[in-house]
Amino acid sequence: MKPKTASVSQNRKGARREHLSPGPLRLCANFPSMAGAALMACASGAWAGEMEAMHDHHHGMHHPMAAPAVTAPSRDVRLYDLPLVDHRGQPVRLQSDLVRDRLVAINFIYTSCTAVCPLLSTVFEQMQAQLGERLGRDVLLISISIDPNVDTPARLQAYADRFHARPGWLFLTGDKGNVDQVLLGLGAYAASPADHAAMTLVGDGAVGGWTRFYGFPAPEKLIARLDELGAQKRLTTAAPAEKHP
Repeated sequence: MKPKTASVSQNRKGARREHLSPGPLRLCANFPSMAGAALMACASGAWAGEMEAMHDHHHGMHHPMAAPAVTAPSRDVRLYDLPLVDHRGQPVRLQSDLVRDRLVAINFIYTSCTAVCPLLSTVFEQMQAQLGERLGRDVLLISISIDPNVDTPARLQAYADRFHARPGWLFLTGDKGNVDQVLLGLGAYAASPADHAAMTLVGDGAVGGWTRFYGFPAPEKLIARLDELGAQKRLTTAAPAEKHP
């Protein structure tokens, strides 16, 4: 399989636009200091993203954001309902206990990651602030460890505390075989944690509508997609009532 590459063109206003070719995007995990530096992405070759500078006031650093959205048909996302453990040490299953018919955003992290994962988690930290009371009620945020042999619930709890995770944002680990199978179903498995894709998966547990956001999308983009799915769900729910007043 050829790696994902991107060519960059300019529209009439001079804006940069990406044209992505198929293939797995991977981001290098060992970057230099991220403070004030541009994020360097690598995918067995050059990959250049459309960058948006987002300032994180809490952490005091500029986070470059690259967010080409790639739609993933529902058939490409499978929620394996295997036993996992959350950051509180509670046994959970991804589909029957967590996702169910909810709107969800899922990212993939590991606690010893020093560059990509903190950026992904910062996006979720800002999402939870913007979601307010909707977090846990209408929308669930899920971070799945891609290094379950190391990431115990205690390590995930400490990691969650770094990003002030509130109820409605869960961190999952568990038996490596189960976690790997779950990651395969979500299209997020990597043989080595350092080679994992910087990817956030957004969808509706009831009807699908899954979208993959590669890179570091602004929280507003992820919430906008969640809102679109929520609106579609409300229309679907209201349709029978309109037919039978």
